[in-house]
Amino acid sequence: MNILEHNDQGATIHLEQRELLLVMALLQEGRESFGCNTNSGKALDQLFSSANVLVEEARRKGLKLTQQQKISTVASPEPELQQDASNG
Repeated sequence: MNILEHNDQGATIHLEQRELLLVMALLQEGRESFGCNTNSGKALDQLFSSANVLVEEARRKGLKLTQQQKISTVASPEPELQQDASNG
């Protein structure tokens, strides 16, 4: 977790996915425990839920790209090996 910037109006923070999930759980538990069903409480819940969905989608896209890159870097067999196999 890092504070990226801050000023007298607020702060911009960076949360890794596990930290984001923890904040979501804390918000949900806090809202339920204290009966906080205000608009701002609901908005915070929705904000962190949306952020988690976006992070998860990006993570999956990154995994898919990594797998595609690994597949494309596999070299085809050398011509000599192909000939030996066909003569066998």
